[in-house]
Amino acid sequence: MIQRFSFRTFTSSLFAAVVLTATVYAQQTTTPMTLVVDESQAPRRIAFVHEEIQVQPGPLSLAYPMWIPGEHGPTGPIFQFAALRIRSGTTSLPWVRDPEEIATIHVTVPARTNTISVDFDTLIENTIDDHQLLVAWNRVVLYPRNVDKTRLMIQPALVLPANWKQASSLQVTGEAGNRVNFAPLSLERLIDSPVLASDYLRVFPLHSTWPAELDVTGNSSHALEKANDAHAVDIFSNLVDQDRAMFGFKHWEKMHILVSQSAALPFDGLEHENSPWNSVPDEGLSKKDDLEMFGFPLLAHEQSHSWCGKYRRPAELYSKPDYQGPERTSLLWVYEGLNEYIGFLLATRAGFNDAEYMRDYLARTTSTFVHETARSTTPLVDTATEDWVLRNPVGDWMYLRRGQDYYDEGALIWLRADTIIREKTQDRASLDDFLRNFLGQRDTGPIVAPYTREYVEAALQAICPYDWHNFFETRVYHVNSNPPTDGLEAAGWRLVYNSTPNRPVFFMELIPVESFQGASIGIDVEKDGVILDVLPDSPAYQAGLGPRMKIVAVDGRAYSKEVLEETIAQPANGKITLLVRSFDTVETHEVHYAGGLRYPHLERIPGTKDYLSEILQARAYHDR
Repeated sequence: MIQRFSFRTFTSSLFAAVVLTATVYAQQTTTPMTLVVDESQAPRRIAFVHEEIQVQPGPLSLAYPMWIPGEHGPTGPIFQFAALRIRSGTTSLPWVRDPEEIATIHVTVPARTNTISVDFDTLIENTIDDHQLLVAWNRVVLYPRNVDKTRLMIQPALVLPANWKQASSLQVTGEAGNRVNFAPLSLERLIDSPVLASDYLRVFPLHSTWPAELDVTGNSSHALEKANDAHAVDIFSNLVDQDRAMFGFKHWEKMHILVSQSAALPFDGLEHENSPWNSVPDEGLSKKDDLEMFGFPLLAHEQSHSWCGKYRRPAELYSKPDYQGPERTSLLWVYEGLNEYIGFLLATRAGFNDAEYMRDYLARTTSTFVHETARSTTPLVDTATEDWVLRNPVGDWMYLRRGQDYYDEGALIWLRADTIIREKTQDRASLDDFLRNFLGQRDTGPIVAPYTREYVEAALQAICPYDWHNFFETRVYHVNSNPPTDGLEAAGWRLVYNSTPNRPVFFMELIPVESFQGASIGIDVEKDGVILDVLPDSPAYQAGLGPRMKIVAVDGRAYSKEVLEETIAQPANGKITLLVRSFDTVETHEVHYAGGLRYPHLERIPGTKDYLSEILQARAYHDR
């Protein structure tokens, strides 16, 4: 019999301790304020913000949010904050920016003043295209410092362009013309409740057991008419039902899944507890290939963050009473790594993709870690700790630097944890049991229950006795040059290479890679022939090639993807001559290679149990 213990007492105590720490700095009473965001000029990429804030005479500090939940860094677009005016009645009040915390504004409130008006403009940020708008409230608010984000109550309102409609999890209290008024809520809940708006908006009720809807926008009525051509409603309905089967409990009353479709923003998204937002290409929901490509890294991933990241959040990411940071991100191997694994499972179980597609992706990402030389110098936890500085760089010796490896390598580590639980319990338990006890727990509204590494390990121990501390210590916190293949192998599959190209993946929308030859000569090449990256110690590296060199010719033939791959497939005399341009110099580099095209794939290990196929199968809900 598998021993389990109650998580509620521990969680409640930890949550209370964190909240107490935060509210030491808070005022003893709430500070009501109203917030009106005028987005009537959204197609021009400008918004006008008006606030009324109750205050007391004396020094006052106002802050523009910088450390945004889910973005794990100081990403608040302060550079798009403009034209600040602060008034007491009709009197303008001088203000000054803090020289050390530039997102903080200082103003002195005059005597006998209990309310000030604050106006400013927000530039560029919220507009998706000329027909779509995402109101991310952190971009359109200045809030008083020294008031806890959970206690600062705000009355929000939104002015939309003519004939536009909105979708969100916010409670609408009234509408007048283009203005929509919402019920008051805390600053924390407001920032976690974006609004998607458009003159082309359609709401698809989902037929899931739990209440949920798919709120879709596009830049034409045609995009909405076609939105269910690839059975997106059925797939999203399956997703919510698979949520129920996995977690057992929810932390919202109704899930609003917000999806914009736009060529201007073909891949983006952010988790929210009851209203995740995703952006896919124009008419993306109507295309099976797009649903498959964006299912696990975006559509399922952002939605499952409701449990892993929103309801359950590292205490070190929830230790501040406001959004000015800094926050510590060392536990992103749980927040994002575990959720990446959950996204793999849910996307496949719900039908965004099939098991073959997921195996192809797992092979590709595992191969990256096999060839990554930086793992011999840098522990995985460091990629989480320095997360926000790793978010933008792509290529340029990435194999030497490491990227945001806590996502996919984290997921592979959690796959190994899953197989360990199955092995040790003779298949009586799996990681799904841990997910239900750790992330589900009980039905609640949108709240945060913080955790520590110690609590994660204890929660696993309750499901399956094992040395979980050492398991994570050696894989996450120590330098580990061994690639994370043990989870796949324990699941019955191994990494192999052959000449069959891999299937398209989501990041091909983000970086213009045309040919992936990292496992052959050691380069990835963009669509214009520019080398994105070079694998250390590969034939290309030994030949003196580097990132941002542009391939002009291959063995005397003008560069094209086809020419490059034909030459790699059958190199003459075991060498390939590349003519490249580096800065203003044209150079010839001779690559010694005779291995042919090599793309990573998974194959079954004979005589082993196929845990991976079992793990990816859809589940039915069982009340326990």
